[in-house]
Amino acid sequence: MRRRLLVLAWVLVAVGLGWWVLRVTALAGDERANASGYGQFVLAAVGLLIVVGDGVLKSLSPAAEPGVDESAEQLASAMRVQWQQAAAERGLLQSSPLPIRWRRSRQPVAGPPSAATARHSAGTSFAPLPGLGQVTAPRLRSGTHRALHGVYGGLPSGRLIITGGPGSGKSSAAVLLLLEALHHRDQTPVEERAQVPVPVLFTLHGWDPETTPVRDWLITKLVELPTLAGRDGPRRAAELLASGRVAVLLDGLDEIPRERRAAALRALGTQATFRLVLLTRTAELVDAAGEDILTGAVALELAPLTSRDAARYLRHNLPDPVPEPWRAVLEALDRGTDAPVVHALDNPLLVTLLRAAYGPSGDSVGELLDEDRFPTRVEVTDHLLDLAVTTAYSPRPGMPAARYDVDTARHTLTVVARMLQALGTRDFAWWDLPRLIPRTRRVLFSGAANGVVGGLVGVLVGGLIGPFTSGLAQGVLVGAFSGMVAGTLGGTFYARLDRDWPVRIGTFTWAHARWAWNLRGSLFVGAPLGALAGLRLGVPGGVLIGLGATLVLGVATGVMRAMRSVDPSKAARPQDTWRGDLLHWLVQGLVITVVATAGIGIGLGFANAAIPMAAMGTLLGLTASRAWVTGVCQVLVAAWAGVPWRLGRFLEDAHRRGVLRVVGPVYQFRHATLHDRLAGTTADGAEET
Repeated sequence: MRRRLLVLAWVLVAVGLGWWVLRVTALAGDERANASGYGQFVLAAVGLLIVVGDGVLKSLSPAAEPGVDESAEQLASAMRVQWQQAAAERGLLQSSPLPIRWRRSRQPVAGPPSAATARHSAGTSFAPLPGLGQVTAPRLRSGTHRALHGVYGGLPSGRLIITGGPGSGKSSAAVLLLLEALHHRDQTPVEERAQVPVPVLFTLHGWDPETTPVRDWLITKLVELPTLAGRDGPRRAAELLASGRVAVLLDGLDEIPRERRAAALRALGTQATFRLVLLTRTAELVDAAGEDILTGAVALELAPLTSRDAARYLRHNLPDPVPEPWRAVLEALDRGTDAPVVHALDNPLLVTLLRAAYGPSGDSVGELLDEDRFPTRVEVTDHLLDLAVTTAYSPRPGMPAARYDVDTARHTLTVVARMLQALGTRDFAWWDLPRLIPRTRRVLFSGAANGVVGGLVGVLVGGLIGPFTSGLAQGVLVGAFSGMVAGTLGGTFYARLDRDWPVRIGTFTWAHARWAWNLRGSLFVGAPLGALAGLRLGVPGGVLIGLGATLVLGVATGVMRAMRSVDPSKAARPQDTWRGDLLHWLVQGLVITVVATAGIGIGLGFANAAIPMAAMGTLLGLTASRAWVTGVCQVLVAAWAGVPWRLGRFLEDAHRRGVLRVVGPVYQFRHATLHDRLAGTTADGAEET
């Protein structure tokens, strides 16, 4: 009750202050001067009230942070939304999907089954999940994706490796396993649910096992999820790991540098205290296991499709009776001939690409039986991968006309694939785009761009606060100063991009409010403002304005830190994070405008301060955002590589057309094999980028 009354009183004072500022601004010159003097007293009292009120609020019981049970439930909800959508996009939820079969790997990549199925008394074994039985060696011989969850949940070692060739369906198997694990958790009684961990799926990109412990790296990955964002995210992520509430699926051992793979297996073997599923291509795993293995793990290898599997899937997705062009291909599959196309269609990726590329009518599909043109499975594979882009950007019923022609799309996708190759990742995060540009060039170009924007804003301000001639002169002065500050601040932000993430604006919460600010950053803005004001008001006035600006930035920072919470039930998509980051910093600029006008207006007059401070606040907010940073750098990339100027719109269009997929806030190529194919081709400008 006391807390609510105090908050209500604070809000009333804030409303009253806003009314007072508007009222004084509307007064005549002499009356405004008298009112401003009285306003100094009011502002001092309000400042005291803020400080005292903040202390009292901190002394009261803070808003309760989510406990480990609630954190786990929020995480499960977010994972369900994200991966159900991913499964739908991959076609895994259709009535007759391609079968997924596995058998225990005969390659020398893991220890004997007894190492994974034996129970130990030292606390290193996992009890079967509620409702499941313990897995024994005979159950590891072979099975389908439906039996995979039983192995995952009943294996005493809790360590599982899923391996296979390119396009064999490893990621699809992982998504289905994750969804089955979430479904099993939902069906578990509430009183036993703490025993069922929430599965999360990450790629291994960016992890250096030689320098970063598994636990520390996983915490950095977990806090990227919306449910664990915020200042207390690392603590909550650590609690989830320590309490066994999270099971980890790691994809892409084959995609990290070769020299790190054995070290990764060694680190996971000695440090992982959670249920673990590792996904990798077979050849790379065999190579890494020559140096070390993941101890206690069992390796299950995905079996190739049979020619009858491919024929059955195609028939279920073609008109009945089967169109004439398809019959020769289906007959070859039914008979299991030695044709290269039959050998090529032993993995799910190429079967689905074949159906998508040639469509129900199957016009010219018979060309794949021409062994002079396609003498081996390699030529068939490359042809189908190339057709994937052509098909996606060709006219299709129910799809709007393509914004981009096939050549532009192929070139842009090649540039994107090479960008990701340069960054060593398969995740295209829009805020990573500036990392592709050398830092010096990035800072210089951004400073120039911000200076131009600042100058234009300054000219506009000058025209509003005075007659045209004098106003223009003032505008040039304000614009030059604004551009200098914005450009330098922008360069500072850009230099930090390698470790900064975009932010989102949420609901204001007192529990997250912080009145402490970065003193150097605040003085960096306050000191030049004070110097500029001193030219007109003298040293005392300049000091007052400088201190006021420093306070403004500190208060604005505290307010915006309090508004960084996000809705944990919503999975952030790329466009959402871009808009959210831009909105956050524009609101930050608005806060700066309001507080700066109230504080600096004491010396300059509220009418004179309002317009320049609005311009400065908007400019600082805009140029500090990651969205602006990326937009500026996108101009450079578009000019050098010849890609569309609105790269974000292109990526979203590619997602709608099935070339890319969305995983949380990042884009990925839907098929890693297509990514590799594009990254290996030559595109003008791609190499330079």
